[in-house]
Amino acid sequence: MNPVVYVLPLIVGLCGVLQGGLNKRLAAEWGLGWVLMSTSVLVLLFSGVLLALDVYPGKMNFSELKWWHALPGVFGFLVVLCIPISIARIGALPSFLIVVASQIVASGAWDKFVEGAELPWTRVAGASLALVGAWLATL
Repeated sequence: MNPVVYVLPLIVGLCGVLQGGLNKRLAAEWGLGWVLMSTSVLVLLFSGVLLALDVYPGKMNFSELKWWHALPGVFGFLVVLCIPISIARIGALPSFLIVVASQIVASGAWDKFVEGAELPWTRVAGASLALVGAWLATL
């Protein structure tokens, strides 16, 4: 596997903090509804560019849509909605430590129950240590 792919989660982590912090500031000026709308418009615009350039070729069959196909969009909306509110109320560090802790638990459950991957004791122990570290950092 190309080691560059490990940079992607790093980019997501950095962008998550920057987006949440900047959205908090914008929400104080514009209101959170306008921030959500402007973010959504930009996501739509950039996604349209990727489609137009055929960067990730594929086809969408609208006749085969299922109810759960809407869930990623709902989850993305909740991320953009909840992170600036959380940062405004409890700060960036506790917000993202809680995010990371919940992602550790959810990703372990996803790997086990959706992907069918085994979770060796070392992975569970490492995740547990990360959870304890996140908890300690919020004290």
